[in-house]
Amino acid sequence: MTSMKNTVKQKYHKSLFTKACAILLIVSIPVQAQQSDESFYQRFSPIELTGNWVSVITEDWHIRMISPPKGNFDGLPLSTRAQEAANAVDLEQLVRDGQACQAYGAARLLREPGRLRISWEDSDTLRIDTDAGEQTRLLHFDNIPAPGASSLQGLSIAEWQYAGGFDPVRTVLNPGQIGGRRLSRGSSLEMMGGKLYVETNNLSPSMLRKNGVPLSADTELKEYFNTLREPDGTEWLIVTTIVRDPLNLLVNHITSTNFQREPDNSKWNPTLCTLF
Repeated sequence: MTSMKNTVKQKYHKSLFTKACAILLIVSIPVQAQQSDESFYQRFSPIELTGNWVSVITEDWHIRMISPPKGNFDGLPLSTRAQEAANAVDLEQLVRDGQACQAYGAARLLREPGRLRISWEDSDTLRIDTDAGEQTRLLHFDNIPAPGASSLQGLSIAEWQYAGGFDPVRTVLNPGQIGGRRLSRGSSLEMMGGKLYVETNNLSPSMLRKNGVPLSADTELKEYFNTLREPDGTEWLIVTTIVRDPLNLLVNHITSTNFQREPDNSKWNPTLCTLF
């Protein structure tokens, strides 16, 4: 929790520096580039996440495609407290009480079979919509809002992490150049690669599995978003998720979830939260 608070503080300080960099960018880049609608974080994104993605269930099919029975804790490093709570919960009563979305919190949301629609909410915020459960996550690069009340999707802070020693600040001060080579979006920058790193906290209690496995309000989430392209052009999004809950997990729970890019949103199919 302390590290997350420090991250928030650092991000607030970084926002001032980012704005200064943005001014330099406007002054330095050619007029044609200035006419672009891309923000600082869009311009310097090492991977392209926006668009439509569908989950491809390559592991844990029996507990992702089908709601697992009560007491199925396979693969989960649960504390005794968590096991007892999961066995005691009345899932049908939760549904009657309108609490089925507890299984669609940030720590589990991307494990639910379905589709993602990723877009820029604004110049500082990447938005992820899911058709399963009709949930929305906002990943803040800058201008981070105050935490406010806890929620199923919490407060997410994002940053690009670059490969190949790329430094966007150096690029701002020396626009168009990386190691003596001309920088062009979609070629040099993406060829070097990188990933999106996200930290999430301020989460309300939720479920790690649809059979009642609990996550507490102390849960913290780390995620790494990576992409790859096959020779035939097929694009993949791989999300590695690290869930930490000192009350319910004996060690961090780590998963890797795969998505394939779709050409459009014609298969988008919003469905309500469900436990069964």
